[in-house]
Amino acid sequence: MFTNKTKKSFLKAILTKKAPIYVQFAVTKNCNLRCEMCDSNSSRENEVELNLKEIEKLTDVLDKLNTGVVLLTGGEPFLRKDITEIIRLFASKGFTVRLQSNGWFADESAIKDAYNAGMNEITISLDSLDPEKHDSIRGTRGSWQKAIESIARFSQILPAQGTFLGINTVVCKKNLDEITSIIRFVTEIGFFSSLIPVHLANSDSDFIIRKEAPELAFQPTDFDKIDEVYKEILKMKKDGFNIFNSRLFLEKSPSFLKGQRVKWHCDSPNLYFAISPSGKFLPCVDLKTSISMLDDNFVKVYRSKEFKTRIQQMVNSCPGCFYACWPEMSFLCRNFSVLAERIILGMKTSFKKRKPVTYEDCIKIIDRIKK
Repeated sequence: MFTNKTKKSFLKAILTKKAPIYVQFAVTKNCNLRCEMCDSNSSRENEVELNLKEIEKLTDVLDKLNTGVVLLTGGEPFLRKDITEIIRLFASKGFTVRLQSNGWFADESAIKDAYNAGMNEITISLDSLDPEKHDSIRGTRGSWQKAIESIARFSQILPAQGTFLGINTVVCKKNLDEITSIIRFVTEIGFFSSLIPVHLANSDSDFIIRKEAPELAFQPTDFDKIDEVYKEILKMKKDGFNIFNSRLFLEKSPSFLKGQRVKWHCDSPNLYFAISPSGKFLPCVDLKTSISMLDDNFVKVYRSKEFKTRIQQMVNSCPGCFYACWPEMSFLCRNFSVLAERIILGMKTSFKKRKPVTYEDCIKIIDRIKK
């Protein structure tokens, strides 16, 4: 599933802790949804998106940095008419290319073009098995319908073996009681479930993504329920359900949902970082800088002690996060049990053949699970 370049990047990262194995690039600032917990539409409204020539230069930079996996996100990446060309640019450098989408614009033609260009990993957002609840969280009517339709299309179009299909679910107050049901659905259709604790901001916060959404926040009266649900999630993982998160990540998630700062070693910018639509270097998806990755001397700057010190200072003053992507990369490179777990999971996803499902299959499975 991973390219040879990605495998070499991971090996170097595990041995040295100094290879950006995972980079998120927001190819667009635009999104058709208005998710309750996301403020990227307004925080990025003044950014100018990179054109193909600039993105090609960006791929050269990431190539020199020994990057492994590149996640193309947004906004909604399928909103870019040239997304196929963008995928091809990254794939031509040997990166493992993953797309993160809400599924709205992922029609048959778009999916086939993306796959043929070099995308072999996809994650789709699904926050509930109930249409109204999902649409409420995502802020747009019809988003659930589009998500399920795209899940079925990806299932049928992408090869049943050797590709990774995931479902991202933001765990919040509105959907806590059905997280285990979502996992059952995701497992039955042969995808993998990735659970992301909701990240919220105060009105005076200056984050790129996090937004104030009190209706999604947990209260002390919810804490026992959080523990109960995550205890069941951990049991499901042990029993073989398709849960992509590591056990360590799942064990620590309840603390974050209860408002506590989870202690873990953030390895930005050494193991991971993010890139804004205009090509700005970001320590993560929430922290802003004015550093352009298109500057001719960026690679030299990135490798300098001064740069690493500056970014580490930003990271150290951060109020803390627990997005699935960043801590999981640190756990992978710093915790042997997580590394062993990932190797086993990689073998499972590489050799296990997934049975394609139709939209009608998905609806039947959801109806059965909800009974």
